Amino acid sequence: MTLQWAIATDEGIVHALIEASDRAAAERSGGIAPRRRRESTRYLVSRGVVHLGTAEAVPVVTVTVGPDPSFSPEQLPLPPAERPWCMQRLAVHPRCPEPLAGVQAVRYAIEVASAAGADALRAEANPDLADVLRVLTALGFTRYHTDDSAPAPRTYLQLALPGRPPASVPPADGPG
Repeated sequence: MTLQWAIATDEGIVHALIEASDRAAAERSGGIAPRRRRESTRYLVSRGVVHLGTAEAVPVVTVTVGPDPSFSPEQLPLPPAERPWCMQRLAVHPRCPEPLAGVQAVRYAIEVASAAGADALRAEANPDLADVLRVLTALGFTRYHTDDSAPAPRTYLQLALPGRPPASVPPADGPG
């Protein structure tokens, strides 16, 4: 099944998809779904950085990718980059008929960032979501730092984009 991609224009569809994905992930892991702020979704959709993937015209996956980070990269041991882009809020609807929709979304984000001239794609992920971390590392992202502090732990990753590798910084030791 081929996903069709477009810039999201409806914050309600995006927010509902993210919340459904979070609930399903929490059920799988035995955790609690994070509380998402609708204002953040509205802001990101208004900026034109939220991409929505549909299968047979039904929204099933979303990913946000753009030049503005959702975290402070200068405070993290990430490799330097001249034009880094950031990926966040990857979400797949639990009833998505495409089993590799998450992988396709990450590949799509890589294409978007590369086409914009980025030399690196940075991501933050919840370290409790092992499936997401496996997908990211399988696609070439390197884990550099995990912050276990409250309220939500985060793992920070980076992928050097083809043709423009950023300077080297050793990855974090161990799994996180």
